[in-house]
Amino acid sequence: MEHVGVPYGSVARLILLFLQTEALRTGSREIELGGSLRQWLSRLGASIGGSNARAVRDQAERISRCRLTFHIQGSGKVGLVNQSIVDRALFIDDEVTGRQGRLSLETAKLSEGFFEQLQKHPVPLEEAAIRAISNNPAALDAYLWLAYRLHVLSGDKLITWKALKAQFGAGYKELFHFKPRFTHALSLAAAVYPKAKIEVVDQGVILKPSPPPVPYKHAAIR
Repeated sequence: MEHVGVPYGSVARLILLFLQTEALRTGSREIELGGSLRQWLSRLGASIGGSNARAVRDQAERISRCRLTFHIQGSGKVGLVNQSIVDRALFIDDEVTGRQGRLSLETAKLSEGFFEQLQKHPVPLEEAAIRAISNNPAALDAYLWLAYRLHVLSGDKLITWKALKAQFGAGYKELFHFKPRFTHALSLAAAVYPKAKIEVVDQGVILKPSPPPVPYKHAAIR
């Protein structure tokens, strides 16, 4: 047995974005990595080489082994949903160290549940925006959160600092440590998502109905 750990950092987020983007583009759960992932990361300024190549391999393996548990509570009922991101992954051997399955993730097949939710709730993202904040995990999280939430709101919504810390600040012991850093990440996200309507107040952050980062394309009826 060998400890692998959970995905973390900018590279893990960029790989996840790639998997989701390719799955939606091709309409398939099966995704070829290799050259496609290299090209995509290069476009975002995170080319695969040297220590960054090791980080990509490491984070790809962490994602492929990741299991998530969602705790759902409401209306007097409590439920659990166990979800994996990847159903099947194919690695090739590490010729340098002789260790198996650690050199490169060549193909990945998204789990059926993850793929279904991805198709039901797609959110168009601006590649230039992701490239601009690709080295800042907190700003990426804030951008993706705003992109997902703002365009479906029917009215203003206050998210308290306590709720924001529970979602984004698990690594911070005190709320006063978390607030300024999340506010900074939020400002970076808003800078690359100028249509985002948000307001930082003493109680938290007010989200306001806003257009998505990229307008939805409506197919012509023929």
